[in-house]
Amino acid sequence: MQILLLSLLVITLFQLTYPQVNYIPGIKFNSKNVERNQRTSLFLNENNPIRLKTSFSISFDISFWDYTKFGPILRIQDSDANEFRIIYSPFKDQDTSLIELIEPFNNNSIALKIPKKNLIRNNWFNIKLAFDKSTNKIKAYLDNSFVGSIDYKAIKENQYRFVFGIKEIHNPNDYDVPGISVKNIIISENSETKYFWELNPFKKNPLTDKISNSKITAINPIWIYKEHLKWDKVADFIVSDISISHLGVAFDSINHRLFIDRTKDLLIYDLITGKDSIIKYKSNSPAYWNDLFYDHDKQLLYSYFTGLGKVSVFELKKKEWLVKDTSTNHNGHHFGSAKFSYPKADKLFLLGGYGWYKVKNDLLGYDFTKQEWTKVSLKKNEMSPRAWFTFGKGFRDGEYLIYGGFGNDSGNQEFGFKFYYDMFLLNMEDSTITKLKLPEQKFNYAMLYNDAYLDKEDSSFYFLSQIEQGKGISIFLNKLDLRTGKVMSVGNKFWERSAGKWIYSYLHYNKATNEFISVIFDSTKVELFSINYPPISETQKTYETVTKTDQNHHLIIIISAAGVLSITALIIYFKKRKVKPNLTNRVNNDVNGDYNFIIKPSPNSLKLFGGFYLYDREGNDIALTLSPKLKEIFLLILIRSMNNHHRGITSEELSSIIWPDASPESVKSNRGVAINKLRKVLSSVDGIDLEFSDKLWAVKLNNGASCDYAEYLKFCSNNKTEKNNLKDMVHTLINIVNGGEFLKGISYEWLDSVKFAINNEVITSLKQYFDDEKTEISDEIRLKLCDIILAFDSVDIEAIKIKIKILSSQGKLHIAKNTYGLFIAEYKRIYDENCPLSFEEIIKS
Repeated sequence: MQILLLSLLVITLFQLTYPQVNYIPGIKFNSKNVERNQRTSLFLNENNPIRLKTSFSISFDISFWDYTKFGPILRIQDSDANEFRIIYSPFKDQDTSLIELIEPFNNNSIALKIPKKNLIRNNWFNIKLAFDKSTNKIKAYLDNSFVGSIDYKAIKENQYRFVFGIKEIHNPNDYDVPGISVKNIIISENSETKYFWELNPFKKNPLTDKISNSKITAINPIWIYKEHLKWDKVADFIVSDISISHLGVAFDSINHRLFIDRTKDLLIYDLITGKDSIIKYKSNSPAYWNDLFYDHDKQLLYSYFTGLGKVSVFELKKKEWLVKDTSTNHNGHHFGSAKFSYPKADKLFLLGGYGWYKVKNDLLGYDFTKQEWTKVSLKKNEMSPRAWFTFGKGFRDGEYLIYGGFGNDSGNQEFGFKFYYDMFLLNMEDSTITKLKLPEQKFNYAMLYNDAYLDKEDSSFYFLSQIEQGKGISIFLNKLDLRTGKVMSVGNKFWERSAGKWIYSYLHYNKATNEFISVIFDSTKVELFSINYPPISETQKTYETVTKTDQNHHLIIIISAAGVLSITALIIYFKKRKVKPNLTNRVNNDVNGDYNFIIKPSPNSLKLFGGFYLYDREGNDIALTLSPKLKEIFLLILIRSMNNHHRGITSEELSSIIWPDASPESVKSNRGVAINKLRKVLSSVDGIDLEFSDKLWAVKLNNGASCDYAEYLKFCSNNKTEKNNLKDMVHTLINIVNGGEFLKGISYEWLDSVKFAINNEVITSLKQYFDDEKTEISDEIRLKLCDIILAFDSVDIEAIKIKIKILSSQGKLHIAKNTYGLFIAEYKRIYDENCPLSFEEIIKS
């Protein structure tokens, strides 16, 4: 039960934020940042009229990357050339911008007022216009809230053209384009969706909607995903005219600003507005090889030496540094250490580091009362001495994750240092440092930097690394998947130089703008870079559309890159469904059940719930080595092998599904090559074999090899024929399907109906344990069941009702309301209509 409760705690933390999706739709519009002929326009239905006989609506998501740029957002023209306009006007009010709908007959308008402080880049709004022909009114909605209506002359049957951006390419007076981004364009008639352009570049046809196959003609589109791929330099600030030691840069996560110590003054940079201000010191900063931390509650800056010794405090109101400790301790050098504050202890802390030919693994704390550094007594410390590791907050308060670095077991440099790829959990609540069972993947780095960021939604751990290239060095952003141990570089190489001087780099997640901010201190200056969150790698970008201006409007054929079929399939399957957290179902018992998402996968196993994972005899996931075609062939044979009616698939049926248009000679050749490649891949897996018997191809599990879907089928069979303990049954089912949707993110024409049936069957199986009369099923188990069901179907009404009622009965009203808020947003996104039940109605039901 203790392990289960810890698992539920992790899941509860996951619920409080929106899950990150693994695709990035949307087009950014070039505005006055470029010449007129380079600005962006979108012509829906290739600028052909759309026939709408009855009442209709158009909605879209919009974001402003520059809220100062005036211009028409959308123009709707009827068959009589009357033009309805949505105009963005930033200048009519000092604090408020207006998005105005103007009708062409009497020039009446509706103003959607948005405070300029909310027009932050990457902050999305939804706009909807409903043309009600029964009342001759146009209704406007902002983020699902009714704003107002105006009269208009409705025509019973009409045709409309829809244009975002510049409408008349040859008209020199049509040049204004606001600084916007757009996605999820939906046209509905009588509340039925007729067109849906997601604008998702990860689809094969990103400018074609999947309902009517209607295309968009895009002029100069800038796909948003590029801003998740490339770092942009935001600013740089001169700190000194000559090379100096590190002074420190602090991040204020509440007010979204950076504090930069420049010896004579403190520069404060606003990450939202891009403006900076300066506070002149009454006396110079005492910093020398220091780090800087900001305490928001006390509005104090702490600066302390990169090791033991001098600690100073800066009060923003008094504009002066107060030196708390003037001592120096040269033996206390701790370069490459982790430095952090822990509010409950009211201390500054330092972990590990390098100094005087030694690396360390001690945890040290600074006592402001005694004005001294003391070693913190740890009940357990499994971390070997090391420096230049990455360090960041964990899933729960008081927990920190430690990854990598270099050092050795003795700490002495004369024995040589090695690079580590392991992970530890520092728990300040119980004073322990425990090694986690994270599968290790080696990658090239010279040193790692602190201030890692943990995405609690998908268990991704982001950190910066320095790499030596030739005579120079470069900095990269990396993503560590805590469920698999895999490390990949994300974003582009954004900083490099030839010299090998001392540098410090920090990584911060700025929630207001949904960006990563990288801060690099480089001898004389501080450089700032940003990249949209979540960052992606070169291997994740897929389709890109390039169009010319009026001289050649045709769309250049969209190019695909390998490895993204799962992303495309996720979007096709269940249309707009978001990805739920994929928690693993086994517990790392060596750390008392903490961080049960970090496991070493079972060797020689197949995992189909939550995705597609194939683990070899070493526990490595080799599914990623399969080409898209090989993966489809393997899954087709595998699913048919587990089907009670078939137990395999014939060569003819396999060929007709995989190569439907190829000649018999080509099919035979392709099939032979594919089978040989599959068998070669499977040779690294013991007990999972591809066999041909009785004219059927089949995947067989032997010698202890396992598959979670096979376990599910066995569970269903036993459940029908045997009387088992109810608690054991529900735990068994939870352990099998805890990963989420069957083959999540994968879609083929032959597979979708199979997935639909399996997912529905699993949900039905889980719901049978909701019965209140079965008293041995606790509320904690029911909450777990609800979370799993919602991972399969994010808008399951029955599951959300039970979950909210249980949370409310436990006195967790705040969590219950947050859960409901996320649910109704998801419901609206998927169905484009409001949830039929209010929070109060759910509680009373």
